[in-house]
Amino acid sequence: MRRRVLVSQRRDAVAGRNEVRDTLDVRLSALLWELGFLPIFLASSINDHDAYLEALMPDAVVLSGGNDIGQAPDRDRLERVLLVHAAKHRLPVLGICRGMQMINQHQGGLLRAVSGHVAVHHRVSGPLIGPGGRDVNSYHNQCLFDADLGDDLEAVAWSDDGVVEALRHREWPWLGIMWHPERDKPVIDADKTLIRRHLEGLLLSLSEGANQ
Repeated sequence: MRRRVLVSQRRDAVAGRNEVRDTLDVRLSALLWELGFLPIFLASSINDHDAYLEALMPDAVVLSGGNDIGQAPDRDRLERVLLVHAAKHRLPVLGICRGMQMINQHQGGLLRAVSGHVAVHHRVSGPLIGPGGRDVNSYHNQCLFDADLGDDLEAVAWSDDGVVEALRHREWPWLGIMWHPERDKPVIDADKTLIRRHLEGLLLSLSEGANQ
């Protein structure tokens, strides 16, 4: 049976239609299905959060990219409750780009503006990546450094300018990455392995490297 993965979505007002939509890049849902999971997309307008999440009975959570924190308050509230739920049930959480920033903010961390990280590729290195580092895509104009990390979080990858590109929780199975694996064509095998093993609760020891 496929593990049920709740996926948060971006929230956008649609000009000319008087609509607000929850949306998700189709590449992310396709990737999760390819990796053996059942992606379940969350509705940000359902306000009875606790009952909603208990009814869905998730096995893991993905906080997707899109929207800066503060741009979509209903989404922000839902994702904060998701993290509380995940902590209570010790569920794996994967934060992608904004999702990593949400994990950090939820834990009391800070964000700051950054330049040179939008629509580029750059090298990242650290224990999550393994020996030698590798290139990843980058689409963010906010960032954090080691001094900005929230409670119980540790950095596990950095770009050459010292920006934290991946973090994890020291106790709970939470992992955040600043790049978008779903936007690479094809998706890098190392990222497929990383996502699959993390959401299954089987992530390799960082001392071994996620590429192995």
